[in-house]
Amino acid sequence: MSYREDRIICTFYTKIGACRHGEKCSRKHVKPSSSDTILLPNLYQNPKLNKNDGEELNPKQVQEYFDHFYKDIFLKFALFGEVYSMVVCENDNNHLNGNVYVKFANEDSAYNAVMLLNQEWFGGRPVHCELSPVESFHDANCRAYESSTCNRGDHCNFMHVHKPTPQLKSSLFKSQEKSILTKQLQLLRGELTGLENKNEEHEVVSEQTSKPAETTSTETVEKLFASSIPSHI
Repeated sequence: MSYREDRIICTFYTKIGACRHGEKCSRKHVKPSSSDTILLPNLYQNPKLNKNDGEELNPKQVQEYFDHFYKDIFLKFALFGEVYSMVVCENDNNHLNGNVYVKFANEDSAYNAVMLLNQEWFGGRPVHCELSPVESFHDANCRAYESSTCNRGDHCNFMHVHKPTPQLKSSLFKSQEKSILTKQLQLLRGELTGLENKNEEHEVVSEQTSKPAETTSTETVEKLFASSIPSHI
């Protein structure tokens, strides 16, 4: 066994999906062959750090800029499947600055996103997307940064997460939930229609009068399904 194969696993890469030493790290970075989480390194161009692009933005403008970015990419990722969670880092270091992590409801959605997003451009730059070993954003977050007490600056190896406004995040996830329920209803409607057509084709007219069997119409099922959708959506 070679030295590189016998190296100790880098816990930072496993937990955060990124390491400040990159490929030069003395420890092993185990890249997953399958995962429900993807990473897009340095995708978010933080205006607080890119001060050479023009006039410096105030905090309100920075948040508006971020919310616009968050909405755009959330809607893009949702095309590949249900987005379970999404975080954007604003660390002041190269290996975490602007990193976007997306956790899907299943591995197939993550795989399809990686395959297709690597062919696209965003903000005038080619997109790089990869499967990430990160399993829990909670464990990867910097607790001190959440309470505005992190004093490690660009030396911090945990996620400094920039959060969207609560109203925007709630709206996006509720819209996604409604879209998923609508698709499920359409699928159920199609299955019931096919079943009804099949029953009609194979219906045998009996000479004896018998009590008709109880059936569940497409309309009835739709009403039952619709009643299960939360009223706040």
